[in-house]
Amino acid sequence: MAEQAQQPQVAVPLPPAKKRAVEIGCVCMMLSVAMYGLVFATLTSPILESVDAMGYVSLFTIFASLGVCIMTPIGGKLGDLVGRRNIVVIPGIVCLVCGIAFAFVRSLVPLMVLRLLIGFAQGAFTAAPYIIMGLINERKDVPKAMGLLATAITVGGFGGSIIAGALTDAGHLTAAILMPGIPLTAGILLIGLNLPNMKRPGKVQIDVAGIVALVVTLTCIMLALNFGSAIGWANPAILAGLVVGIAALFVLVKIEKGAPEPLIPLRLFKNSEYTVLLIVGFICYFYMTAMNTYASVGALNVMGTTKTVAGSLQFPRTILTMILPTAIGAWVGKKSGNAWKAMAIATPLVAGSMFALGFTTAGTPVLVYFVAITVTGVAESFRAVSITPSAQATLPPADMGVGTSLVNFVNSLANTVAATIFGVAYNLNTAADPTDPALIQNGVNAVFFIAAIVTLVGFALVIFVIRPKMEAKGA
Repeated sequence: MAEQAQQPQVAVPLPPAKKRAVEIGCVCMMLSVAMYGLVFATLTSPILESVDAMGYVSLFTIFASLGVCIMTPIGGKLGDLVGRRNIVVIPGIVCLVCGIAFAFVRSLVPLMVLRLLIGFAQGAFTAAPYIIMGLINERKDVPKAMGLLATAITVGGFGGSIIAGALTDAGHLTAAILMPGIPLTAGILLIGLNLPNMKRPGKVQIDVAGIVALVVTLTCIMLALNFGSAIGWANPAILAGLVVGIAALFVLVKIEKGAPEPLIPLRLFKNSEYTVLLIVGFICYFYMTAMNTYASVGALNVMGTTKTVAGSLQFPRTILTMILPTAIGAWVGKKSGNAWKAMAIATPLVAGSMFALGFTTAGTPVLVYFVAITVTGVAESFRAVSITPSAQATLPPADMGVGTSLVNFVNSLANTVAATIFGVAYNLNTAADPTDPALIQNGVNAVFFIAAIVTLVGFALVIFVIRPKMEAKGA
């Protein structure tokens, strides 16, 4: 009995060397995801300029996010059915091949198709590293493992954008596009060669009807949300998109209720703790669009800083999120009750930072922006190692894949919803004259106040819902 008690509680036990190789492979996969995201963000203009298609910048960006959003929940479920190794290796190879082709194609339509395919492939495997880390580690070590993935995302995004920009400035656009394929190749090989492909025995049933309904739902709603603020919410195309998307959502729910192997098991939402964690995860991502987009607007157009200063606002935050997540993850892993404490630290830190930015005037010192945004880096480090491991801890083994994927999906969906809400708030305040600094100030401040209030709701959920549930389990 003593020997049995000493056995590590790991869903997929691996020898130490293979476990380390798989962990490195997961880090490499997230490096590649972050690199592709920031590389394309940095290179969108040069790429489209090279094919004389600058008018398609927004559509190009939407295609990327659309592919990831659609495939994240689908990839999680397919991984449950066909094996986690397969859902990394096969979409990983597709992403790699499309990325290589993207570097050499110089025609708009193939570029758009390839960008969409890269998004689909990334969506299929994006949640896999989080799931794999939860399967090969003891529960107490999972937060630290999530910290490694969070660090990988920051390093990949920050380093990838800098290297891509430098290569492009030096006239090596093709090399800049190919660069993210290096960690992707390493991740595919390390996971493919060292992780056993555990999958369900017997015949695999794929919820095709559910997949179709999900694709229609997300495509119609996301395109409507993205284009609504640009062409008008009363535009017939926007209204039709919303109506079709909402109708498809009802169809999706009906299909999933009767599906023998549902794409999204609705029973997950009967788990109140898991559902609240999804909501808190959504809220914890909500502010990022305000920070990423409107902080620079406030700095440039209200405070009158230089572009160099505005571009460096997130530099201290980036450094922090390279260092802190792993250390904080180790602290969270020492006691399961530390998870809700991490969320309780993260949410007010973000709310306080957003409130500070919500009083932007022409006389606001730029140091306020640097400090507030840096504080959100501390908050992000606490968030990154607490919500996903806590959600995984509420799931039965059979739903680990799709349940983790839904966490990732909700996080990415938060950016789209936030962009729409913030866009409406900003445009309402600047409609009279979008170039008037006073109106821009009102618009920016409105955005930050909304972000702060939404984040405070997340803090309340942590304190009054998540904390009691975790403490009741003896956390």
